This record gives sequence, structure tokens and C-alpha cells, in this order.
Amino acid sequence: MLKLTKNQIHLWTNTENNFSDYNPIVHRIVTDSRQVKKDDCYIAIKGEKFDGNDFINQAIDKGATLVLSSRKSDLQEVISVEDTILALGNIAKNYLKQFDLKKIGVTGSSGKTTTKDMLYYVFNEHFNTHRTDGNFNNEIGLPLTALSIDSTYQAAIFEMGMSALGEIDYLAEIVRPNIAIITNIGSCHIEILKSRENIFKAKMEISNYLSKNDFLIVNADDTFLGSLSDGDYKFNLIKYGFSEDSDLRASDYKVVNEQSEFIVSGLGIKRKFILPSVGIHNVGNALSAIAAGLIYKIPLEEIKLGLMKFQPSKLRMQIIEKNQIKYINDSYNANPESMQAVINSFESYASGRKIAILGDMLELGEFSQEAHKNIGQVANEKFDIVFFIGEQMKFAYDNFKYSRNNDKIKYHFIDNNIAIREIKRIIKYGDTVLLKGSRGMELDQIFYALTDDNMEV
Repeated sequence: MLKLTKNQIHLWTNTENNFSDYNPIVHRIVTDSRQVKKDDCYIAIKGEKFDGNDFINQAIDKGATLVLSSRKSDLQEVISVEDTILALGNIAKNYLKQFDLKKIGVTGSSGKTTTKDMLYYVFNEHFNTHRTDGNFNNEIGLPLTALSIDSTYQAAIFEMGMSALGEIDYLAEIVRPNIAIITNIGSCHIEILKSRENIFKAKMEISNYLSKNDFLIVNADDTFLGSLSDGDYKFNLIKYGFSEDSDLRASDYKVVNEQSEFIVSGLGIKRKFILPSVGIHNVGNALSAIAAGLIYKIPLEEIKLGLMKFQPSKLRMQIIEKNQIKYINDSYNANPESMQAVINSFESYASGRKIAILGDMLELGEFSQEAHKNIGQVANEKFDIVFFIGEQMKFAYDNFKYSRNNDKIKYHFIDNNIAIREIKRIIKYGDTVLLKGSRGMELDQIFYALTDDNMEV
């Protein structure tokens, strides 16, 4: 359980302590005033729609013994700071220093959440392991993840997201990982960063605080990451992938009963692995988890067992069957690389008619039209029927070759509710249906409507 005193928070936020006699212990830090309970510390964050500073009195009334606010106050419960988000980061950074933890940081344009989950299952076989919950991978979520750690944990896996230069550096400074992993360099956030070169630069910020005894693990099959050379850095570099020059290499990949089987060689091992998920991209994610496990000398049998227990997070390759229709829900997010990877692996799951519900890939800027056109071509090779959802998917729709003679059928919708009615009319027993799109397209709502699944995300 978290135990922080008001005096500690003053020290870590470099703020003046005007009520030194008032020094309560807080057991939880929250950023949502509606979730405040007795003995919490409420951090008031100013967002796009609401200013958390407006709810300070309500938080105190609900039992908060401390409040961090960017407003001046004469209340003994309130610590005034210039920036509450930066203050949260400073608290988390100093809090983590109290523990002897094996810390692994994960970033990448796609696959980072799957990699985080695979790492968790591998490490939890040998160490009591903590991991980022859900999408708590930004400047607010990651510190909250850090502050949920206690002395019972031996290892922690931190996912790090970003949309601009400098953001990964900020998160890496808080965590100071011993092992950093970059899954790939894709097109996600290219609207802001303008080029894959800048995305590469931003992702490499995860290595900024690695020492000579630390490791950077990267995907050798990625054009940018594969070009890295071990001798150029003070830390140790490990490359994984299918390419010949990988330090940890996968080969002989095949799909058996909706599972991946492959041989892993390098770093002193050569063994067969089985992964309860298909797709070459998932094999790559598993390789990074294997490499990290070997660094910390986790026994090989425990690494294999951990990977066999792997289960993806919600909305990521979630597979269910309902009314004899198989649904593959990967609607948490999408970019051109992850979209193509999932489409390519779809056949390993598919039987009957192959149907896709594809939503816009967001934040691609000037690259969006061409990227969606390419997805139309890829979809044409893999699916019998495609429901394209969103304004940008109109470009994919136009590039999907319609042919009733070849059972190639396409539809385009802007409104999810209209799409749901048409999809329900067309799908039938024996179909396999893939859902994939950016989070903002809310394809999960289509999934729930089709499956009568009322789960909350």
C-alpha cells in the first residue's frame, strides 16, 4: 500500500511547507475527484473540458487529506505547485527510487501493449511483477502506475506512449528502465511528427537514461532499428527478429491449431516455442520478452510457460464465437503497420466467409489518403466482404475491387449505427469477422452490438 507523507511530497515537489505540523499519510493518489476516498491525495489537473482545481473543496469533503493544485490556497490540505502534471511526475520518480525493482520500459508504433503483456506473463513466472494497466502509458497514467507499486513487487513493466518529441524522454526519466524495448517504427502520430525519421528519434528517447549495464532490445526486421550498431552506445544492444543478423532469431514459423510454433536461437539457446496467438508480428513481440527474460536469467522453461499463459488485453485480438460466427476484435487502435499485420494473420483464424469491419486510421495527416488506399488493396486480397467505416476509409473502399461474380462485396458507412444494422443483416452462420480501426472510431461499440457483449472498456 502506498504510504506518502505531506512532508515527503513537499520535498519531492520542491514546494514551501506552510503547515509543517500538518503531516498526514496518504495511501492513494487520484486525479479524478469522483474517485476520492478517505486519506487520498487528489491531484487537480486542468484538462480540455474540465479544470480539476474547480473540485478541490469536493475532494476534501470526500476525505482527501492532501490536494495538489495549481491555484494558491490557504487550506492546510492544499499544496500549491506551478504544474500539477509535472508535480505528479516528480512524486512518481522519487517514489520509484525507494524500491529495488527490475524495470522494463516498452515503446513502439505498434505492438507495445501486446509486448508489455507478454513480458508480464514471462516475468511473473519468476518474479512478482507489476505492469501498466490498460492505456496508462502517458504523462499522467505512467506516474499513477508507478505509484501503485509497493515493496512486494520485484519487477515492473511500463508501457510508454507518445505523440510528440520529448514525451518518451519525460517518461523514461521517471522510470529509469534497466531494459528498454522498441517494437518498431511505423506511421502512428506521423501527422504531428511529419516523418518516420522523427518517429524513430522520438522512440529512441527511451534509451536516454540507460547505463553501461542496461539493455536496449530492438526489432532487427525494422528498417530504422535494424540499422543500430552495438558499438555506438554506452548500453548493451540486443536485436531480435527473423533476419540473419538478429542476436535472438526466430525461424521455422508455422501455425498449428490457431497457435504459433517457431524455433528460437541465439543468446545461448535453441528451443521450440509455442505462442497462443498467431502472426509473425506476435512472434517478434514474443522474442523481445524472451530476450528480456534471458537477461534476468529466468529459467527457459518458465519463459516458455509464461508465453503459453499469455492473454491479450481487452480489444486486442479478442476472439469469441457467438451464434456460430467467429469474431476477432482488435479495435483498440490502428495504424498502417498494425492494420496490415492483423489482416495478414487473419487467415490463420478464418473459416467460412472472410469479413472485415475496418475503421479509419487516425493521426496520419497528409499520408492518410495513400495509407487508406493501400489498405483497400490489402483487404481485397484477404476478404470476401468488407465494411469500411469512416471518412478516410472511403479511399480504401474505392480501392477495393468490387465483383459479385467473385463474391467480393464492399460497403462504406460514416455512421456506426447505420453500419450495425446493415452488418447484422448480412453476416451469417459460419462467417469469420475481423474488427480493426483506431480507438476514436469506436468499433468496439459495433462489436458489442453484434455479440450482445456488455463489457465495459
